[in-house]
Amino acid sequence: MRIVIALLVILGCLAGDPARAHELIVGLSPYQDAAKAEAQVKTVLDFLTVTLEPGESALLFDAYNIQSIGSYVVPANPAYRHAKAKIMANRQVVSTMLAFAKAARAPKGGAEPAVMGALRLPQALAFIGQNYPYKEKAQVVLLGSPIYDDPAERVFSMNQGRIPGDGNFSHGRADTPYGLKGQTALLAQWPVHLAFTDESWRRDDHHGYYVQRFWTLFIEGQGGKLASFTGDLPTLWQRVRAHTPPLAHSYTVERSDKLEMLILKPRDVKERASIYERPLTQTPFPMARLNGASNIEIGVSWDCPTCDLDLYAQHDNREAPLSYIHTETPSGLYYKDWRHSPRNVNGLETVAYRVPVDLNNLLIAVNFYGGSAASGVQGELRISLDGQTYARAFYVPAQEGNHGHGREETLKSKQAANANWLVIDPLEVLGVRSNQNIISQR
Repeated sequence: MRIVIALLVILGCLAGDPARAHELIVGLSPYQDAAKAEAQVKTVLDFLTVTLEPGESALLFDAYNIQSIGSYVVPANPAYRHAKAKIMANRQVVSTMLAFAKAARAPKGGAEPAVMGALRLPQALAFIGQNYPYKEKAQVVLLGSPIYDDPAERVFSMNQGRIPGDGNFSHGRADTPYGLKGQTALLAQWPVHLAFTDESWRRDDHHGYYVQRFWTLFIEGQGGKLASFTGDLPTLWQRVRAHTPPLAHSYTVERSDKLEMLILKPRDVKERASIYERPLTQTPFPMARLNGASNIEIGVSWDCPTCDLDLYAQHDNREAPLSYIHTETPSGLYYKDWRHSPRNVNGLETVAYRVPVDLNNLLIAVNFYGGSAASGVQGELRISLDGQTYARAFYVPAQEGNHGHGREETLKSKQAANANWLVIDPLEVLGVRSNQNIISQR
C-alpha cells in the first residue's frame, strides 16, 4: 500500500509539473555546432546554479521541437544554498542537458530548417503561455536565431531577408504562425529575453531593426514584453539577473489584414539610389530595345499615408504575377523600398526583374487594397531600365480599399475589373505610345 501511495504521489507530481510556476524558463536550439551548444548549456547551468535560491526552479526545453528537457529544481531547504548541493540535486537534468548539447548539429535544410540556431519562436512562446503560469519576477530566456524557418511552413519563413507584414497579427494561428487573434493575454506579464550567438542572419542594420521590431510587437500583442534582444550572452545574463525593464521603443502596428511576407530591399540593389530618387528621363525609350530591355525595376508611390496600394507585374504567362502574394519567381523579385526613411514600416511596392523583358508583353496593374480616401488616390508609377528612369502619374477613383476584389479577372483579362484597379501600359510610361488613359479623370 505504501508503494502504491508513493507511486501515486510521484505520478501526481509529474502530471502537475506543466502547471508549476518557474522562476525561469529557458529555451534552446538543437540546431547548432555541438561544441558551441555544450558551452551554451554550461553557461545556462552555471547561471541557474548561482542564481536560483532554495524553493526556486527553472524549466529547460527544446524551443524548436517544443518539448521539455527537464527542470532544474533547488529544494526548499537552506542546505541547498551551496552550488555543489544544487548540482547534486539536479544531476539528472545536468546529464540530460549535456546529452542535448552533444546531440546538437548544424541544420541541413530541406526537411530541416536552413537557419543556424533555429527556434520556432511562435510555437515556443505558445507552449509557455499555455502551460506555465506567470509568477512574480519570472522570466523567459530564448537562445537561438530570431529568424523563423519551419520547413512545414516555408511560405512564412523569415530567411533571406523576409519579414512578416503586420497584417499577420489580425489572423488566427490556423492561418499564420504569427497570428494573434484570440491570443492577446497568452503571455500576460512575461518578460522575454532573446539572445542569438550567431549573427549570420543579420543582413544589415536595417534588417536587424525590422526583425527586432516584429518580435517586439508579436510578444506585446500577447501581453508580454521583449526585455532583451542581443547577440552578447554576458549582457543577456546581466539583464536577466537584474530584471532589467523592457526595451523602450516607438514601434506601432500598421493596420492591415494582408497575409504577406515582406522582402526588404535586396543587397544587390542597396548601393544604387532608390528608383523613387533617380533623375527622370525625358526622351522616349528607343523602340528597337522594347523586346529585350534589361535591369528593369517598377515601383509605385502614392499620396495617401493611410492607404495601401498593391503593385502587380507579369512579363510571362507561365509565371505568376509578382506581387505581395508571389514575392519571387525565376525571373524577378517583389520587395519593399523606401523613398525617405528606411524606418517606415511599409516600404513602397517595387518589382525588379533579373532577366531581359519584352515590354510589349509586360502587364502592370495597381490595386487600391486598403484604407480610405474621400477624393480617391493619386500616385506615381516609375519604370527604370537600361540606366534610364521614367514616371507617370495615375489616379484611382475608388474611395475605399477593396482587399483585392477582382484580382483574378483583372490579371486574366488585362483590364480593370472595378474602380479599385488600374492596368497601366508600360509603353505609355516610356513615352513610346501616346498617353490617353493612365491618369483617370475625376
